[in-house]
Amino acid sequence: MFRPLQEFSGKIAIIQRATTALEKIFGLLDDKEQISEGDSTLEETKGHIVVDDVYFAYKEEDILKGVSMEVKPGEVVAIVGSTGSGKTTLIRLLTRSYEGYRGSIKLDGVELSSLSPQTVRDTTATVQQDIQLFSETVHFNVALDNPEINEKQVEAAASIVHADTFIEDLPDQWKQVLRERGANLSAGQGQLLTFARTMAYDPKVVILDEATANIDSKTETLIQDAIAQIFSRKTVIVIAHRLSTITAADRILVMNKGRVAEQGTHKELLEQGGLYASMYESGFSENT
Repeated sequence: MFRPLQEFSGKIAIIQRATTALEKIFGLLDDKEQISEGDSTLEETKGHIVVDDVYFAYKEEDILKGVSMEVKPGEVVAIVGSTGSGKTTLIRLLTRSYEGYRGSIKLDGVELSSLSPQTVRDTTATVQQDIQLFSETVHFNVALDNPEINEKQVEAAASIVHADTFIEDLPDQWKQVLRERGANLSAGQGQLLTFARTMAYDPKVVILDEATANIDSKTETLIQDAIAQIFSRKTVIVIAHRLSTITAADRILVMNKGRVAEQGTHKELLEQGGLYASMYESGFSENT
């Protein structure tokens, strides 16, 4: 007699928890979009970025403190700095993932906050450490079902970054269905596939958060070659962890406590004997 009542009361509790969860979900869906929609357009996309005296605060604490930098079309700028130096926050502002900064951020002469998030996404591709792959074919994972990207473009993009070297070894090659998050690929293969996606979408600006995963030497060589191909074709801002990536940059920005502490080439910064030189001597993998 009591068992059915206990089971019923247990189900009531589950329903109540589910109702509460649904209320939270629908509340989030009903909220207005956090990022405002701008109405400015880009007449010509070149990939010229100017950051001027930018401040950004979180919970009344300044994370960025007067950051200024310029990235010219076709230039490669590496950003290095210890955890908490402001690298990631700066990148999120550049991709319009965050708003509410003070100062100015311009893309091709237009204030970033006046552009729609979609315009920024069409112009700027972000390659994160966290690889986003889906339980779909290789082709789908590169083109993301974009009707403007055909099979030849997918394969050409993959060839540029050497992703075709492993794709053609897969049982079903380009039609191979991947597991969620690329579970049936190595970390390096997943990175190459996301590079192929970036090249297929052909953005003017690439923002790369270089992965730190341990990768076999053969794949590591392919990845470095792929990064070199991206560097030669795009305006690139890279949160860099590998010395080879850092030294390949046209310019290096060293961030410390929310500020740009130093900038210059690898040689120039070593000669200064400052923060960058200390990071170089202690090993970048531990500091960036």
